[in-house]
Amino acid sequence: MSHAVALPPPVTIAAFDAFLEGERDDSRWELIDGEIVAMTNPSLDHAEIVANIASALRPVMPADRRCRVTAGDVRVQMSDDLRGIYAPRPDVMVWCGPKEGSRNFVTTPQIIVEVLSQSNMDHDRGAKLRLYKTGFPTLRQIVLVYQDQMRVECCERTDIGWELLTLTRPEQTLMFTALVFGMTLAEVYAGVALPSG
Repeated sequence: MSHAVALPPPVTIAAFDAFLEGERDDSRWELIDGEIVAMTNPSLDHAEIVANIASALRPVMPADRRCRVTAGDVRVQMSDDLRGIYAPRPDVMVWCGPKEGSRNFVTTPQIIVEVLSQSNMDHDRGAKLRLYKTGFPTLRQIVLVYQDQMRVECCERTDIGWELLTLTRPEQTLMFTALVFGMTLAEVYAGVALPSG
């Protein structure tokens, strides 16, 4: 289960970076609404879903836009401003633009995928989803994948706001419209043993 570090809120990105410098174990953290939150160790099913999506997206990256896929290793921030209070690590992210190899974050996400479990659902569907929808003008799609049931919620930016599409059947296609690419839910959940019924 995820838990927060007892530092007086709101914690800024600068303080978060200082906290990370002092960490000596393999724990992974993210900054959500000024609170340092421990990321739980992913289950095998979680890792399988992330791998399925990231490996399917890598070959379809448009080279002319200098786009890349990351899988849980890079955080996203609204800007370089170290006074910010958000630095989450999406499970899968597609981003475009110049790459500065020494950075540990990007500011130009196009697609964000979060794989939901009971321990992270409140953060991922709450503060993180609000941040994603309002903080990144480049973001075109947010995908929430449930790991304990076949359910994918796809939020897509339109001219009039965010449109939600929910997919629940193996033959349905999750379209990554920015990439003109789709994968079925059977492909998203390949190798994952979901409860029947």
